[in-house]
Amino acid sequence: MARPGAGGALLRRLRVLAQLPPAARGAPPLGLRGPATAAAASASYGTSITSAKIKVNGVPLHYKQTGQGDHVVLLLPGMLGSSQSDFGPQLKSMNKQLFTIVAWDPRGYGHSIPPARDFPPDFFERDARDAVDLMQALKFKNFSMLGWSDGGITALIAAAKYPTLIHKLVVWGANAIVTQEDLKLYNGNICQHLLPLIKCPTFIIHGGKDPLVPQFHAEYLHKHIKESQLFLMPEGKHNLHLRFAEEFNRLVEDFLR
Repeated sequence: MARPGAGGALLRRLRVLAQLPPAARGAPPLGLRGPATAAAASASYGTSITSAKIKVNGVPLHYKQTGQGDHVVLLLPGMLGSSQSDFGPQLKSMNKQLFTIVAWDPRGYGHSIPPARDFPPDFFERDARDAVDLMQALKFKNFSMLGWSDGGITALIAAAKYPTLIHKLVVWGANAIVTQEDLKLYNGNICQHLLPLIKCPTFIIHGGKDPLVPQFHAEYLHKHIKESQLFLMPEGKHNLHLRFAEEFNRLVEDFLR
């Protein structure tokens, strides 16, 4: 995320990290053991967590799936994150009778390598298109989205551009604008212009001790997304869904019901 006073440097550093081999950045080994296809994941899910890959927009995308509920939810990880690293407590503990939960690895992240991750000017829009097309390929016509950090930005863009597909939206650690130092990267606008187009019920959660995304970003989203809800978690940091997983899951489930 863009850090005030250091956002450009942070983003550039993370972009360099994205090009490093997994061992150099402490990531788990990449790739699946043996061939995996969407057909291999078509078995009964129940409470188990299954993994598979499916080709979307020319790229084999990895995802995890669990639960058997009618309400389908897509989890979108942060920069350099993956379904495995970013959403363990949600995949394990969210209500699997009410929800079918899908967590994906965007292209160039986690098990969706190759290809190597790159950052063209429209990479957020590309991720949004990939995410929506993944869910369509899995035959989920409508679904809700939970987006963390950069995944939150992707979710905001998807909700604005594909309004008929997105049922509800939850974001935390996300921002729609950037600070003065980041103007060269984004011209000050990540997805600011799209916020008025978001029509689905939206829940914004913010950690009061988030060192990367100041509270004014959450307040900005709340102000510009019609009828959105804002919840402040005073002790939460950027990874509040991991540190306070039980409270986070309860809040999200109550909103999604």
